[in-house]
Amino acid sequence: MSIDEPRDPELTLAKSASGDSSDIARQQQWKQRVEARNEAEGILSRVFWFTASMAFVLCIWKLGPEVLEDYQYSMVKGKIRAEYENAIEMLDENPLSSVSDAYQLVAQKVRPSVVSVKAIKRNRTAQTTGGRFVDGQGSGVIMSQEGYILTNEHVISDASRIEVTLYDRRVYRAKVVGKADKYNDLAVLKIDATELVPAEWGDSDVLQVGSIVWAVGSPFGLDQSVTSGIISAKNRYDHRFPQQELLQTDAAVNPGNSGGPLVDAQGRVVGINVSIYGEQFQGISFAVPSVQAKFVYEETIEHGYVKRGRLGVEPTAVYQRDARRLGLPDIGGAKLKFVEADSPADRGGLQIGDVVREWNGNKIDDYHKLYRFVSMTPPNTLAHVKIVRDGEEQDLNIRVGSMLP
Repeated sequence: MSIDEPRDPELTLAKSASGDSSDIARQQQWKQRVEARNEAEGILSRVFWFTASMAFVLCIWKLGPEVLEDYQYSMVKGKIRAEYENAIEMLDENPLSSVSDAYQLVAQKVRPSVVSVKAIKRNRTAQTTGGRFVDGQGSGVIMSQEGYILTNEHVISDASRIEVTLYDRRVYRAKVVGKADKYNDLAVLKIDATELVPAEWGDSDVLQVGSIVWAVGSPFGLDQSVTSGIISAKNRYDHRFPQQELLQTDAAVNPGNSGGPLVDAQGRVVGINVSIYGEQFQGISFAVPSVQAKFVYEETIEHGYVKRGRLGVEPTAVYQRDARRLGLPDIGGAKLKFVEADSPADRGGLQIGDVVREWNGNKIDDYHKLYRFVSMTPPNTLAHVKIVRDGEEQDLNIRVGSMLP
């Protein structure tokens, strides 16, 4: 047999079957050595792969977090880079230009109508030391070419002199028109000036929660400052003056903004900024709705004070249990928990427990609205009122009284 031929133990054993016993013994020994070698090689192979597997597991356990972190970082880095390059490409097309332009247009429309109000007030506590003067700072908005300006009552109260600075830096002495309205914290000023740019009235009733609004004024004396936000809520009320209905916004309003306008997306006055929640701005500010501000403005110019109707009741909210008991379709209306004796309400037939659903055709969806509708009704006129009493709807005609200014 050539040395190049394969050595098959079985074949070798077969060829030597007729040989002597020594050959057979050598062949058996050779077979045993081959089997032992194959078994050893199998064991070594298993040990190798077991060792390699354990080494791999140890590497994953030790290096896995770092590898994973590097992988994730590479992924995030790649994503950020892709977003960055996409942003550059998209912003080159100026997609927000129309929004930015709209904001600028609103500011450009209303700012010429906004004034800074300085109220020179004599500090009464300092009279014994010579009568020191204290300056009050606020804002206002021009509402007519005749020079009528709307601002807050608390800005000009007890002032010995009032100065108004216009958008073009002209300064005028202002006088208070008639009697300021403390109920809504509003006052009307008058200046003798020409070339004025009056603001346009908007309708606060059509505003929705979420509507974008802008506040313009002089916070901390910084004239012509513009901030923006949204209508956060409607129908907020001051417990001291329940007829003072307020809009809540998150537009930044600070000391000095008082009396300035709150405007809508068309630059129309939908409110007069009046107060904030707390000592400094915390994301909650309030404005008198234009529906009431316009009423006060027109009444003051026409009569010198605000003529308000009076009913003589204390309303409260309608709850689900009231609606079920009275068979109401909803919880709208104002339930009367008190009726003043010999008041217009008493003389007109209203009783405790009545639910006022409408006033002169205006539906009452919130009980505070009854205050508004009554106060804006001319005194000594008849008001048509729809009520629900004991589950039955009734119509009443009530002659409205007069509230003292």
